[in-house]
Amino acid sequence: MDILNIDPRVLAVQIGGFLLLLLVFKLFLFKPVLGILETRQQEIENRYRDAEEKQRTADQLRAEYERHLAAIEEQMHIRIAEAVKEGQAMRDEIIALARSKAEDILARAQEQIQREKEKAVSELRGLVADLAIAATGKLLEQTLDDSKHRQLVDRFIDELGAQTISGRRRSEGEV
Repeated sequence: MDILNIDPRVLAVQIGGFLLLLLVFKLFLFKPVLGILETRQQEIENRYRDAEEKQRTADQLRAEYERHLAAIEEQMHIRIAEAVKEGQAMRDEIIALARSKAEDILARAQEQIQREKEKAVSELRGLVADLAIAATGKLLEQTLDDSKHRQLVDRFIDELGAQTISGRRRSEGEV
């Protein structure tokens, strides 16, 4: 060892110092550093598990939200359909009411026309009766008693009414 200039005592001291340094590092450096690294690895794994759990929770909430949204949309469609049905029912009711009122007005108008017609016919009968009595009196130039006048007027009115009805039937048939 003299050739290399290695002193065995220095070599033994250096080996002892190296072993001592290795022991000190192992006790004071490697254990705490490995402990810190292990703790850090556990924290990372915990955070990863927490992140996965939060992701699952978020997915569940999203799925629940989508189901809730679909239910609301379905309810909205149902309510719109009900509103349309209700609107159609109200429209039909209003139309039916309007038709009923129109029919009532038409019926009253027809009744009034019928009353006016009957009134006009009655007035016309009276006028015709007066004219017939006057004409008959002039034609016969004699006076008739009241019962003969009435019989003559009634017969004239019946004949006039029959002619009027048959004339009206002909005109209504043409229309």
